[in-house]
This record gives sequence, C-alpha cells and structure tokens, in this order.
Amino acid sequence: MALKAGENKKLIRTLPHSVEAEQCLLGCVLVDGEVSLDILSNLSDVDFYSPVHQTVFSAMKAVSDSKKPVDFVTVADELSRLGKMTEIGGISYLSTINNSVPSAANWKYYHEIVKKHSVMRQLIHTCSEITDDAYSAEDMEKQLASAESKIYSLNTKSNAGQLSPLYESVSKVLGMFEDIAKNPDKLKGVPSGFKKLDKMTNGFHGGELIIIAGRPGMGKTSLAMNMVEHAALNKKCSCAVFSLEMSRESLTQRSICSVAGVPMSDALSGKLTAQQWESLWNAGEGFSHSKIFIDDTSNITVSQMLSKCRRLKSKYGLDLVLIDYIQLMEADDRKSKENRQTEVASISRNLKIMARELDVPVLALSQLRREQAGLKNKKPQLSDLRESGAIEQDADIVLMIYKPEEEGETESASTRVELVVAKHRNGPLGDIPLDWIGEIVRFTEADAYSLAITAQFNKNKAEKAKREKEKQQEAQNEFEAPLPDEAPPEEEGTVIEGDI
Repeated sequence: MALKAGENKKLIRTLPHSVEAEQCLLGCVLVDGEVSLDILSNLSDVDFYSPVHQTVFSAMKAVSDSKKPVDFVTVADELSRLGKMTEIGGISYLSTINNSVPSAANWKYYHEIVKKHSVMRQLIHTCSEITDDAYSAEDMEKQLASAESKIYSLNTKSNAGQLSPLYESVSKVLGMFEDIAKNPDKLKGVPSGFKKLDKMTNGFHGGELIIIAGRPGMGKTSLAMNMVEHAALNKKCSCAVFSLEMSRESLTQRSICSVAGVPMSDALSGKLTAQQWESLWNAGEGFSHSKIFIDDTSNITVSQMLSKCRRLKSKYGLDLVLIDYIQLMEADDRKSKENRQTEVASISRNLKIMARELDVPVLALSQLRREQAGLKNKKPQLSDLRESGAIEQDADIVLMIYKPEEEGETESASTRVELVVAKHRNGPLGDIPLDWIGEIVRFTEADAYSLAITAQFNKNKAEKAKREKEKQQEAQNEFEAPLPDEAPPEEEGTVIEGDI
C-alpha cells in the first residue's frame, strides 16, 4: 500500500535527545574540575546522542584517566593527538561547548536530562530486540522471562547506587538498635521451625541466600520442606517452591503425610486406620488454606524463577523461596554453559541477586561431593560444595546435614543428626542436634511443634499396631476348627471296634 504524502514523516521518529543539555553538561566538565569527576564517572559516551559529543566525552575520559586536569586546553590537545579535531567541527565547536555555560552550578539538572533521554533510547532499543525475538520465539515462558530480564537489567543500570558518607546511616542504625531493645522480635526473619537454629540466625531475612547442602540421601529436600511447612502453616507465610527433581504431586503427598505423622508407605498401600485417616484429613485441611505455590518445571533458569516470583509477590505476597536444587538448574547466559563450574557460579550469583531484588530469603539446596574412601573425618566442610566455590562465596548461610550413622562412625541405630552451620555471615557457627524420623521424612527437635507431630506419629503407630494385632487374632479365630462338646451319635449298621 502506497503511503500518502507526509505519512512517512510520521512513521520515522527521532530518538529522544537534547543537544543543548549535552552541550551544557560537557561545558560544565570544562569549566569546573570539581564536578567533572562526578559527571565523567556516572556517564559513558553512549549516553550522548550526538556522535560529536560522544567523541568529546571519550577524549575527556581519556584525559581524566591519565590523571591530568580536564579543561579546554587538555581536551583540545587529546582530540588533536587522536586526529579527531576535524571530526568534531574544529576548535571553534570546542569553544562553543566551553562557552555554553557560565558556571557548573546547574550541572545536575543537565545530567538528569541527558541520562533520562539515554535511558529512553536504551528502552526503545531493548523493546525492539524483544519484539524481534518474539517473532521467532518458540517457548512462551522463556521469552517472557527473557523480556523481563532485559527490562530489569536496564532498570538496574539506570539506578546504580552512589557512595554516601557513613554518618548518614548512623542515626538510622542506632534507631534500629533502639527498636530492637524495646521489641526483640521486631527484626526476626522467617522462622525455620527449629528453635536452636532460629536462635542462632534470628530467622531467615530478606535478601539472604541460604544454602542447605548434603550428600545424596541425607534429607535435603525433607529438611527444606519441613521449614516451608512450618512457615506456611504456623506463620501464614507465602512460600514459592521450585522443584526440579520431584513432581508437584510427590511433594504434596510427602508433606501431607509428614505433617499428619503417617508413613507414606501406609498411605500408598491403602492400609490406613481410622486414626490415620483423621490425621491425614486434618493435615490436608491445613494445607488447603496455606499459601505454598509449587513449580515443578525441570529445566528452569533463574530469570524464569524471578519472573514467576515477581508475579506471585504482586498477587499473593512472598516471604520465602525454596529451590531444589542448584545442580539441576540452567544458566541464563549461553557463554557460561560452556563450562559447568562457570555455569554454577553464574546461577549462584543470580540467585543472590534474586534474593536481594525480591527482598525475601532464598533457600537453595546443593549437593556435596561424595566422601573419599579411607577419609577419617567425614564430616562435611565448605570445600565439599559440589561444582563451584562460588556457592560458598555468595551464600549468607550454609547449612550441612550430617548423619554419623550413615557415615559408619557408630553402630547405634540412633536417629541423631547434626545440622552443621558451616557459614553464617552475620552470626555464630556451630552444630545443632536434630532427630530424624525416616518413616515420615521429618527432622525434629525438643520443641512444641516437633513434639506434637512426633506424638501424633506415635499415636498413629500405636493405633495401627493395635489394629493389626486385632486382625491377626480375628484371622486366627476364623481358621481354627471348633472342638465338639460330645462325641457324634452312633449310626445303625456302624461297626464299632469291640463289638465284633
């Protein structure tokens, strides 16, 4: 279809910019050495729309980097050395820039205009990329996550922090300490459900990356889900669970059985007592009103998780995120996938960034290296974190599960477990004793919540044992032949020994 006269002018739009603001900002650099460092350190040449201004700015940066004062003479000399004086319009245009402002008093105003237009141009460019990608994208979820990631990255760059004097934070920190003194629970984070751990950490706080590590079969998923269950059922927290290994249904049935104190083997075999059914219904009712959201996508990336968590937080709120587990995740950056250690490092770093952006604690499970044969001290250490030391570096808290009986260090059938606090950025380290009830995949300690579940489990177990004993007795009574009260009467014609 042919365009009418003038229509093509409407379709071709000039990108946002202000030549005057760019001129004045560069003029401020030339006339005031004190503000030049602020301007040069907070902008780059691509923030300028005019190619001439980009060239002048690059020359100013080069002069500043060489520890020389940035003024008309030094910048002119640098442009001449690079052979770009003619490119910018000669010495006359540099003089125009130099005379564009009488002083640098309004430099922040010019800076704001230049930066705003720069961000708008980048946004237009980013949206164009997203549009082009959308035409060829096959996976809707991945494309949405990629689009959100690009927009968020742009927002992060445009809101870069600045150095501020420490005294500006003193009153705020002292005020916080005063509030804590008046109310010790004021800054408590999301509780784990384990009293000694919560006392040591004061709960899990927003922005923290908490790693729960263990060798295969140690109960990493069980421990993490125990924490999620406590937060959701007892503290009414909103929790997001990303399970890359187990399905949504498998996690749900384990959680219900665990809280009900009913072995999952009994539920799956269909052999449940009335008492066990009652416990399961009560647990199911509690979960029906909880805010636990499960995503069992197997090949998810951090950007996809972040995208889903943003939506969840805006709709239902968000207090805790669980990821099971790091080694099954994929990195967003294609280049990092060439090396597995680099890929895990990228995932770990992005998980920490996600925790800070969402301002919630992120629980991420991680595998440990298998112990070496003949190693005397098999207690896990930070160096055992599998595939990347970056996990240790990024984590605020590292918890490791250690079962002495699993390591062959004792012949006791004890269920004693040690939760090793191997790293704690803001507090002490130590070992926390727990008990493991394998039949209901639950870690417990001597607190009211754990004791209630343990009591329910023992009650259900006793009721089941009683019922099985009754069934055995009924079966025995059914198959035993009754003894006659008297001998059967003799029939006529029957030969009885002794009558012959």
